[in-house]
Amino acid sequence: MGFRARGSVGASLQDAQSGGTRSTALRSGAVQTRPSRGHPRLEASRRAFPGTRPANSSASTSTSVSLREAELRDRQPGLEGGEVAEGAALEVPRHLAVIMDGNYRWAAERGRSGEEGHSAGIGALRRLVECSVSHGIEAVTVYAFSVDNWKRGEAERRFIFSLFETCLTTELPELLGKGVRVRFIGDRAALPASLRGLMGTAESATRENRRLHLTIAINYSAREDLAAAARAAAREVAAGRMDPSEIDEGVLEGFLSTAVIPRQCRQPDLLIRTSGEERLSNFLLWELAYTELCFTDVKWPDFDEGTFREALREYSRRERRYGG
Repeated sequence: MGFRARGSVGASLQDAQSGGTRSTALRSGAVQTRPSRGHPRLEASRRAFPGTRPANSSASTSTSVSLREAELRDRQPGLEGGEVAEGAALEVPRHLAVIMDGNYRWAAERGRSGEEGHSAGIGALRRLVECSVSHGIEAVTVYAFSVDNWKRGEAERRFIFSLFETCLTTELPELLGKGVRVRFIGDRAALPASLRGLMGTAESATRENRRLHLTIAINYSAREDLAAAARAAAREVAAGRMDPSEIDEGVLEGFLSTAVIPRQCRQPDLLIRTSGEERLSNFLLWELAYTELCFTDVKWPDFDEGTFREALREYSRRERRYGG
């Protein structure tokens, strides 16, 4: 089992100019974790796993504890750059984003129905939440249903929405007990009224929880979210409450749907996409600008603690120089 990585355009250009590569190897051993000291925006590096990685990757200066100091502390003499020393603590992202892909393919490989694949995916989501809570991750954002998923057959859509309703009903007590705050982003208007009601109930019931901020993207489009943010800013200007010169990255970000996530962990540090696809599929396009990207062939229903820890190992190997 392994993860592959693909960087952002900016990182890829700088890496191509550097021309250097560095070999890495996975060292097994006792796994510990430590809180991430990451910057709100983390530059994606470009590396295959196992394989090579560029000598340089683009990023910006960290405002907290030095990542380089941590790397030096965690490596043992004789290890290649980017290797994680046996028994070393793993870097834990503050915010993890996940594209949960592969339910249907998982079912097809086993001669089962697509509905069985989607149902099995709920167990993987439960494991993701459990792992995130136990490792001290502050925020998790998952891609549950995109605007493009309306292209699926009506029967499959009905089943997925019904599954969402069942999950919200049965899992809510567990989420409350774990201290998980649930939020939803995306256009709710087109969703079934019964589902919208349960979404509101989950948000209201967990609003005081702070241990993990779980954001679920349903009927979500990052492009539409950006367009909606631009329209909101334009309305402020038209009403005379804002001058166009005041609109900067911070202002526009405040109009995005993800503004509901606490500022200190709003930008994802790590993205995991399962099932072998290597694209963002219109998910958090603004927020993922500097996120570390990890891709795995593991189908979503098979996602477990082992996959989760392997992602943390891959994340811990990254050298983020923040543009330096």
